[in-house]
Amino acid sequence: MENKDLALKIQNLSVKYKVYEGVLEVIPGLSLHVNQAERVGLIGEAGCGKTTVLKSAAAVLQSPPAIVHKDAIEVCGLSVDGKKGVRSVRRNVSMIFQDPSSSLNPTLKISTQMTDILKSQFPGKGKAEYRQMMLDALDSVSMPAPERVLGSYPVQLSGGMRQRVCIAMALMKDTELMLADEPTTALDVTIEEQILDLLDKLVREKKKSLVLVSHALGAIRKITDRVYVMYAGNVVEVGKTKEVFERPRHPYTIGLLAATPTLVGNGIADGIAGDIPSYINPPKGCRFAARCPRCTPECRETVPVLEDVPGRENWQVACHHPGEEGAV
Repeated sequence: MENKDLALKIQNLSVKYKVYEGVLEVIPGLSLHVNQAERVGLIGEAGCGKTTVLKSAAAVLQSPPAIVHKDAIEVCGLSVDGKKGVRSVRRNVSMIFQDPSSSLNPTLKISTQMTDILKSQFPGKGKAEYRQMMLDALDSVSMPAPERVLGSYPVQLSGGMRQRVCIAMALMKDTELMLADEPTTALDVTIEEQILDLLDKLVREKKKSLVLVSHALGAIRKITDRVYVMYAGNVVEVGKTKEVFERPRHPYTIGLLAATPTLVGNGIADGIAGDIPSYINPPKGCRFAARCPRCTPECRETVPVLEDVPGRENWQVACHHPGEEGAV
């Protein structure tokens, strides 16, 4: 049965990988949802599983080698099950990868790859009209010399230019859900804010849904309505972005936000001591226990579950000892 009220629904997602040393339990059982026309942020340290979640939602996670189990993954009511379901979901999702090499065919010119997308989305138009649409898309991401870019192969472009092409291609697709995985990583600072503002403008004007993974926490705060905080494959806190950023409750969220460089003082943050635990032999209890200043024996033995923050709507924390104030 389709649930068209949700742009994305992930229920009890588990992702593992078999390696020589054992089994990597990357995602132990994650659930999240995105409402129609909602902008959702996904934050956490590198290696927390954010990209794995996005690839699972877009039906592009390779399995094998990934061992994937789930109760449900649905995009605009369409289930990611079977070849037909995968094709339908991919048509309804635009994804911007962190590495542009994942999206571009090195043997085809940029114009050919962009034309293929336009023909599938807007069939029946003339060659000149398609070309103008491509030029407009490249212009929207401030691409220098767009005519030359269209006639180039990916290898002839810089990393930043390839990423701009990928963003332009994603913007061309007429989809309801956009997944953006660190979309500005390969761009310089002068263009980063412009691209993020463009994504924000697009989803607002066209009432699209967006899941944004970004190291730029300021952009997450500015653009998104809700935020999921991930640590070692688990969601540890979820709520309205403004509330979570102003008064985080989970010790990891507090540390993550406090580690953001500032424009006052020396501008340098200490970060969170320690490392993400091994996915081969993860801790029995809370995966953050070894790095947590509030850790107790209960934390090391029992996995905390997401529970509602008292007196708050749609705000949940997975912690045995959540903070009451926690302002950063």
